[in-house]
Amino acid sequence: MPVYEYKAITDGCAYCKSRFEVLQKINEEPITKCPRCGATVRRLVSRSMINVVENLSESERLVKHTPEEADKLGLEDGFAEDRIYES
Repeated sequence: MPVYEYKAITDGCAYCKSRFEVLQKINEEPITKCPRCGATVRRLVSRSMINVVENLSESERLVKHTPEEADKLGLEDGFAEDRIYES
């Protein structure tokens, strides 16, 4: 069963003001109320987890650049901050 994340839309308790998780069947309707305080909540879109089972071929591996090459190509180093975007 998948784990879904929810968050209060408006005021809520300490539990639902930040994200909380609910284990639900895929065909279950999303919950609409916080199980603790009854505040209105909505399900969030979470990033998915990808698990690579087999080794990547040489052509599928990430290309690594030196800082100089990255500057020349207009690439920025590092990664974006992890965030959960709400619709």
